[in-house]
Amino acid sequence: MGAVILMRTERNESSSLELISLRTLYANKDAVWRTSVVQIIATLMIFIKSGHPIYAAFALGFFLTILARTANTTAFEKTDLSNSSAAILKKWEWRYLAGALTTCILLGMLCFVSIYVLADPSAAITSVIIAVASMVALVTRNYVSPKVVIGMSVGILAPLFVTFILLGGFYNWLLALLILPYVGSNIGIASDLRQSLFDALSGKRQLGIVANNFDAALNGMPQGLLMFDSNQTITVANMRAAKMLGFDHPRQLQGRTLEVLLRLAQLRGYFPEDELGTLRVKIRDLLAGSKQRDTFVSPTNRHYEFTATPDPQHGTVLVIQDVTRRADAEAQINRMARFDSLTGLPNRGQFAEIANTYASTVELGAQIILMVVDIDGLKRTNDTFGHRIGDDLLRAFADRLASVDANHPVISRFGSDEFVLLFSAPSHEEAMQCVERIMAAISGQYVVSGHEILTGVHAGVAIAEAAKFDLAAMHMNADLALDVAKKKAQKKWAIFVDTMDHSFRSKQRLKADLRRAIAEGSLSVAYQPIVNVRTLRMTSCEALSRWHHPEFGSISPAEFIPMAEEMGLISELTRSVIERAIKDCSKWESRIAVSVNLSSHDLQNMDMVNIIHSTLRQHDIEPHLLEVEVTEGAIISDRETTGTVLAELKEYGIQVAIDDFGTGYSSLSYLKDLPVTKVKIDRSFIADIAKEGRSLKLLRGIVQMSHELGLSVTIEGLETNEQSELINQWIGAEYVQGYLYGAAMSADEIVKLLDIPMEQRLMAVASDRAPSLH
Repeated sequence: MGAVILMRTERNESSSLELISLRTLYANKDAVWRTSVVQIIATLMIFIKSGHPIYAAFALGFFLTILARTANTTAFEKTDLSNSSAAILKKWEWRYLAGALTTCILLGMLCFVSIYVLADPSAAITSVIIAVASMVALVTRNYVSPKVVIGMSVGILAPLFVTFILLGGFYNWLLALLILPYVGSNIGIASDLRQSLFDALSGKRQLGIVANNFDAALNGMPQGLLMFDSNQTITVANMRAAKMLGFDHPRQLQGRTLEVLLRLAQLRGYFPEDELGTLRVKIRDLLAGSKQRDTFVSPTNRHYEFTATPDPQHGTVLVIQDVTRRADAEAQINRMARFDSLTGLPNRGQFAEIANTYASTVELGAQIILMVVDIDGLKRTNDTFGHRIGDDLLRAFADRLASVDANHPVISRFGSDEFVLLFSAPSHEEAMQCVERIMAAISGQYVVSGHEILTGVHAGVAIAEAAKFDLAAMHMNADLALDVAKKKAQKKWAIFVDTMDHSFRSKQRLKADLRRAIAEGSLSVAYQPIVNVRTLRMTSCEALSRWHHPEFGSISPAEFIPMAEEMGLISELTRSVIERAIKDCSKWESRIAVSVNLSSHDLQNMDMVNIIHSTLRQHDIEPHLLEVEVTEGAIISDRETTGTVLAELKEYGIQVAIDDFGTGYSSLSYLKDLPVTKVKIDRSFIADIAKEGRSLKLLRGIVQMSHELGLSVTIEGLETNEQSELINQWIGAEYVQGYLYGAAMSADEIVKLLDIPMEQRLMAVASDRAPSLH
């Protein structure tokens, strides 16, 4: 395709040159007429002097030829040949050659007749003079066509060549021979002139192409361009610059000075008059080379960037670029870096700057209040209605915060569901009232995209005098108060007091100690017996983690287990308990099983299955001697992954129990869907069975339902003989667990308990001496 286009382009250029050559030939009409008139008059003069009629015939021939050539030239001038083919152009060239050749043959024959035929000296001299004069004009007029030059030269000189040959003699033959190089000289001169013409035309064409390309490139630029000379007058401008400055064409800019240009642009409303001086100084600094780049913002908020490239010899090129989109993008990026994209509120970084500025304006005697507000159940909202509704809820919450009745609060979104408010109040009492109003305003029902969402909030509040404002300290204190507020059953917010800080620091220290204890393996494991109801034989025991702090003594599992979960250490703790429990179980010679608790984190970790398998193999323990206990709360986080983990464990032969059954959510669905082998009923179900018949019936119903599903049952929390007798008589559960049969004890104490004879153990239970085994 490219080759075809190139060939077509070359043909077009060739045709164009041929047309130019042809027009050059036909442009000699007046000169041809003058030459022909001279030829006719000279021929008539010879006729008058000699009286020979042949000269009259030659004069008539010249006359008829010039009439024909004139008619041909007139026809050429009337014909539009701009789109003509090469063949048509050649045809017109041959028509011209026919007329010119006829004239030249007449001149040559005139010389032949005068010199050789009639041998008239006067006629010969006149004829040769006419022929030589015509030869001189022949080359300069017709050099554009080689065939015309050759044809006309041959037409004149061939008869002369023949004449001198026929005359005979050395001298005449020498003259004949000299005619030949003369013909070659004419052809060479014509060729050189033709080449010079074509080179000039080609150079002009290339110059025009370059100029057109430059003009196209210049006007195709997305930037405006102005070139100034040393007098700050515009010498070159493109279309973009003209449009930017309110002109229709670059020619309207050329020749104008910078001052005139600025005045015209100002009159056209491109910038106000009071900014004329500023813009003038900016551009002059650029033209002078003091700066290379500067910006200007128009009244319509268009951003323009000026870039100057000074040239001492040719002036300065000034490029004007509309950078509005870039400036808007930079502003958007800057806003995104400083403001929350969802709610439009200041983010954490921007809040600090605004808050410090705000605090500096508060009267010294006033109170500054910082509230950290946390939305309850945002994840549940996202899971129930989708993230789009959750985002809409956050926007609605932010709008409600912005409308609260406070002293122009500074509001920020710090995280997913965390917002921070900073405001002031004249006194502590008014600050408290303001907090109450805010909590009342932002809590309650939100209608979002047609959904009614009941939203609760918790808040931590820190208050400081304006003179003692410290944003970082107040924020930390408000966070501590928020943690306290989340633990309250009724009031949903708390104000910071110093004891919270002490509690926080103690908790942080305890966390550090717990991390160290888990890493060093200094936590211990205790075991609580699980007893067969019928035989009162201990069939298994539950492994329970214990921590004895070197300074604070025994730390309750209710305290350090949630702490381990919060710190992300619960899986490491579980692993240590599993390894210790299986190791101890191997010492019991397969006489009893052991159960361990798995947290929600453990149930999301497929590696936990491999850990249990490898530990059992390491200590050569049969899988059925291990039971894993999971609570309903642990299952709810990811039911699918939990089911996969438990199924793999059960397939390996490990027993699976639901712990604290009846205290979680959708208990029956877990029994149906999960690979469970045992149910452990929570202690809350047996607390009142000796007093309330309903509790006894409910407990019996759960046991019967579990049995019908093929599950064994363990009842937790037995503390009295009366509870034991009722369970034995009415409930029908297989296993019991509680202080009545033993509190948590060491592995060695478990061994001792195994060695106590059945009769002695029953007597110990009856006489309430079983707790002595602790």
